Amino acid sequence: MAAGTDIIARGPLLFLGRGSAFADEQNSAFFTEDNELVLIDCPATSYQKIKKMNWAEYDNIFILVTHTHGDHSGSVGTMLQYVWFASGKKKKVTVVAPSEEVRKDLELLLMRIEGCEKEWFELITASELDRKWMVSSVPTAHVKPLEGRCFGYHLNVGGKNVIYTGDSSTLKNFMPFITDGTYLYTEAAFLYSEVHMYLSDHLPEFVKLAENGVHVYLMHLDNEEEIKKMISGTPLLLAELWNGGQ
Repeated sequence: MAAGTDIIARGPLLFLGRGSAFADEQNSAFFTEDNELVLIDCPATSYQKIKKMNWAEYDNIFILVTHTHGDHSGSVGTMLQYVWFASGKKKKVTVVAPSEEVRKDLELLLMRIEGCEKEWFELITASELDRKWMVSSVPTAHVKPLEGRCFGYHLNVGGKNVIYTGDSSTLKNFMPFITDGTYLYTEAAFLYSEVHMYLSDHLPEFVKLAENGVHVYLMHLDNEEEIKKMISGTPLLLAELWNGGQ
């Protein structure tokens, strides 16, 4: 990856991992625009890869949080501490919460539990973020203990309409923003549960969207090999992995 430049990929997002919570590389995407690095969620496996990037060449670093499960937010504190000290106390990470309620949860996590200092980072909500690539956070349904605190994002990356579902059991709240040419990054589960999109049930819906001009990428995969078999011969794609700059 060239330092401080926009990264060219088949789709607008690249992934540091596309696995579910118990995978070796947990789900997290990123993109660059206007010499800014934007990370969507930050599990430990993603932090280890971002650390090896030319992150210091970017003017700003953002972490968009979808929800506070550990495989999505578990290394946010480590990431902002690393950037602050590795940059010689010159660079702050901006952590973006999808709502005010999640912002308060992240403040508790980062300051009271992780022990971070206020000067190390900025913590704002998506509605406060003034960037052309941020359209809005989108509430969705996931697990009952985090009801009202799970979100995806509606983004405009390089002029492309992007929908990122985060962990979700439904596409319902995202459908109003999905049009011809949209890049839809949606979770897909091989194993059944009530809190994820079970691919056996959602496969016809995903294929129909793809046939109608939506670029459908599957992420947060719990059994990648079986999911590959299920989508063979369809227009569906797996989320594109970053090659480590090679």
